[in-house]
Amino acid sequence: MTICGQRRGKTLIPFSEEDLRELYKYPEAQFLEIKIKGSKKERSYRELCFYFGSCAYISSLNLNPNMDTKEKINHLTRLKCGFVDGTVFDENGLLHWMVRSLGYDNCDHPDAHKFISQALELHAELVGIFDVEEYKRLLESS
Repeated sequence: MTICGQRRGKTLIPFSEEDLRELYKYPEAQFLEIKIKGSKKERSYRELCFYFGSCAYISSLNLNPNMDTKEKINHLTRLKCGFVDGTVFDENGLLHWMVRSLGYDNCDHPDAHKFISQALELHAELVGIFDVEEYKRLLESS
């Protein structure tokens, strides 16, 4: 389990309500082993949560067998949004698309923001909602 947060003075503040709920799963005063990893690069954690949460939500709808897992939705979304590094042919002559990574080393914040915005618009349309903000409210309530 990973919980994101920030240190403020002598207090650790969970980043989101989801992080807080995960923390509350443990009884008060229980000893917790915590691995801390800092980041010098800021990326919108909330955007990433919406994106991967949206992939999970779409997959739970079982729209078709090509969209029944979060990983498939993630891959297909990157293809549809053109978030690819290139193509490669395998030994059978089949074309494979190499999707881009959202990792810090491969994608800067403006590119990630642009992709996630485009992806959420696509996901909203898939479920028949044409207002992305309304779709985000749906994800938050799920």
